[in-house]
Amino acid sequence: MAVFEFEDLTVSWEHRMFGGNQAEKGESVGLLLLWDRGTFHMGWQQGAVFYPIGGRKEPVKFPPRLNKPDDQNIKELWRDFLQAIQSGKRPVSDVEDVCNSTNISLLGMLSYKLGRGIRWDGDRGVILNDPEANQLLQRKYRSPWIYPEVT
Repeated sequence: MAVFEFEDLTVSWEHRMFGGNQAEKGESVGLLLLWDRGTFHMGWQQGAVFYPIGGRKEPVKFPPRLNKPDDQNIKELWRDFLQAIQSGKRPVSDVEDVCNSTNISLLGMLSYKLGRGIRWDGDRGVILNDPEANQLLQRKYRSPWIYPEVT
């Protein structure tokens, strides 16, 4: 379990499987968002479902939008990427967004490994006031490879 405190939002992330709730039945891949109105399960091959709290209302289903023959959306992502290059706009799957979302899970694991909370400075890419934690942000490469440095 990890708690991320942002300026305007607190997020609790729990990595688990088979929690016994209705949203996990049928597809174990995806993301669960739980809040006071119900549970939203964003799946992959089966789409998404919102389960209203209390079980009195029917779940709201959102079918998947996947392409045959491989049930992926790779062609659309490449098309969007090329359009972003031409237009100068950010693509749907922007590298900065992907980097930030990846950092969140990696920092949660680093905090778990250390057994304590950490404070991340995303602009500078460092953990504040924690030299031990900063040492874990990169590993020594095998020779002749070197860790790239921005100059």
